[in-house]
Amino acid sequence: MGEVDYNQIYYLQNQVNAHYSSISSAQSRITSIDEQLERLRTAKKSVSKIQRNVHDIRYPINHRNIQPDWHGKQKDSFLKQWETFSTEYTNFQTEMNTFYDAICDEITRLENKKNEENGIIGWCQSQINNLGNFIDKLLHTKEGF
Repeated sequence: MGEVDYNQIYYLQNQVNAHYSSISSAQSRITSIDEQLERLRTAKKSVSKIQRNVHDIRYPINHRNIQPDWHGKQKDSFLKQWETFSTEYTNFQTEMNTFYDAICDEITRLENKKNEENGIIGWCQSQINNLGNFIDKLLHTKEGF
């Protein structure tokens, strides 16, 4: 029967422990990412709802024939205010679309980051499995079986 090389087994067990630590860290990062994703998805729904509400108010106004039949200062004033409103509405919608797109991009970035963390966990689990197998074979061979 050969002697068991406990230094090698100790070294391999330290590698196993390091991989478990990496898994724990990755799981912690995934939990943090999940919390961020939840907040972003809530914000995305809120922005979408605001856009819908504003659209629901603006759409009927835009599609009515609201050109007044009168002439003069009141009509000019009305048309100027209407143009200002239309411009501000368009700017608001553009800003909300940009904000919505930024939220979507951040959600995608975080989901991809989460996928990478899951890859790290799988890789570490495979390494732990391989190291455990190697340790088991070292102990089994040294015991003379």
